[in-house]
Amino acid sequence: MAYTGSSAAILSNYDEVLKVYYLPAIQEQLQNENILTSFIDTNEEDVSGKSATIECHYGRSNGGGSRADGGALPEADYQKFKTCTVPMRYHYGRVTFSGPTIAATRDEKGSYARVVDTEIRGITTDTRKECNRQMWGAGYGVLARWATGSTTSITLNKLYRGNAIGGDGFGSTFGGKYFDEFSNMVLVNQTAMSGSSAIMTVGSTDGVVSAVDSTSSTLIDTVTITDNGSGVEGDWYARKGSVRSATTGTAAVYPRLEMMGIRGIVSNNDLDEINCFTAADTGLKINDPLQTLDVSTYPWWKAQVDTHASGRYAGQRALTLKLMQKQFDKTEQAAGKDYGPDMIITTRSIRREYLDRMQSDRRHVNTMTLDGGWKALDYNGIPLMVDNDAIDGEMYFLTTKDLVIFRMSDWDWMTKDGAVLSRITGYDAYEAVLFRYAELACNRRNSQGVLCDLSYESDR
Repeated sequence: MAYTGSSAAILSNYDEVLKVYYLPAIQEQLQNENILTSFIDTNEEDVSGKSATIECHYGRSNGGGSRADGGALPEADYQKFKTCTVPMRYHYGRVTFSGPTIAATRDEKGSYARVVDTEIRGITTDTRKECNRQMWGAGYGVLARWATGSTTSITLNKLYRGNAIGGDGFGSTFGGKYFDEFSNMVLVNQTAMSGSSAIMTVGSTDGVVSAVDSTSSTLIDTVTITDNGSGVEGDWYARKGSVRSATTGTAAVYPRLEMMGIRGIVSNNDLDEINCFTAADTGLKINDPLQTLDVSTYPWWKAQVDTHASGRYAGQRALTLKLMQKQFDKTEQAAGKDYGPDMIITTRSIRREYLDRMQSDRRHVNTMTLDGGWKALDYNGIPLMVDNDAIDGEMYFLTTKDLVIFRMSDWDWMTKDGAVLSRITGYDAYEAVLFRYAELACNRRNSQGVLCDLSYESDR
């Protein structure tokens, strides 16, 4: 685009381009290019203020029964519901352009347009990946678990079980999976987990990863980082700004800032027990339940979780067709026949285990093509799919009809000051900020299932 006037005129032209040309494409990609967001409904109508409420049906009426001739009728009863709260989460994507880059439009037709295109497409791709990672998490932004090292070279656990330092659990298999070059993160320290008080301290040092070596060991990944702060047993890493420090008595919900994910929903534990643990103890003891419903108080607020006989992460077992069908039946019984589960989703490693079992039994595997062009294997008439961010050693049996993304707003540009491109105070630069206010929630936790502790040959 040639220079046609003042820089303000140029900026207003690009405001229009960003809104009319880029925004619909961004919304389409962010909504439809991740498996889970493609199949989970979005609800904007039931969001009020900064949260949504759900009426969870957990008990039936006892007002029916058989009686003798002339006997008293059954006593009237009622359906049992419990209201839970789903607070919104706030998600952003930010791009900047320098003043000289804008000025270059005067002489080089389209030069600025190319910069805009590169940056916008880049932030869209990166935001899509970030959202998909969060959709598989449990709200605290766990990226990896520390194993050794305290300066510029650290190692990260990537074993499903048997990690010598830091314990086994969610995030212990990640290794350097989420540390692309130049990704930023902060260290989280946990102390006195088994005492009367517990402290989770989020580091202030912004660590920047410059290299990841995933080939040197089957036990750990080695990461080169600018600064790690101090590392102690049980430490883990989170995306910068995604989690806040907490201690015993900290209000539930306060520490976690990321969108809720499948790992947090399809569980029989509260969220702090999933995310915050050491080799010796589990749970931050801040009582952080999913959607304000504590599993100890509301035992019906649990998913169908099938673990190793010794407990979750306490052992591993081979995937068998019988084990898989048993979990399908268990989830179907809770959800209702022909209602759920309606999707099975896992890793490529576990899919290979499944295909190997089918081939050994000389069984044919049918495939399915779903809306949006997604490809899947056919299992009992429902799709068996893989996701890059699915969790190692686990197979999820989802009833997506009972999952919902509550949304205050779709992806949009911040334009409260009247423009998409706004000047950054104190700098010769402009910025554009994407935002969405949304949270993943479930109406029925017990209609979701997970088959845990499966052995597999790792991709890494």
